[in-house]
Amino acid sequence: MKKEKFIIYCSTLITAIVITMFISSIVTFISIKEPSLFWSVWPKNWFYATLVAFPTIMIVRPIALNISKKLSDILYYIK
Repeated sequence: MKKEKFIIYCSTLITAIVITMFISSIVTFISIKEPSLFWSVWPKNWFYATLVAFPTIMIVRPIALNISKKLSDILYYIK
């Protein structure tokens, strides 16, 4: 694996882990009735969220970059 590809995969994984940590902790805390259950519920939710987030980011990122490039070409062409 080339260094550039490794950097993309590694940074995507780190991003997925950190973002899902925050989102899943907030959503878990809001959704449970008993706050003492948080530590028994949240880690599992975080794990599943990371499993979903990583491949989703890998799929959506190139599409988002293409849309952003086209949008910026349109907006900066107008000026």
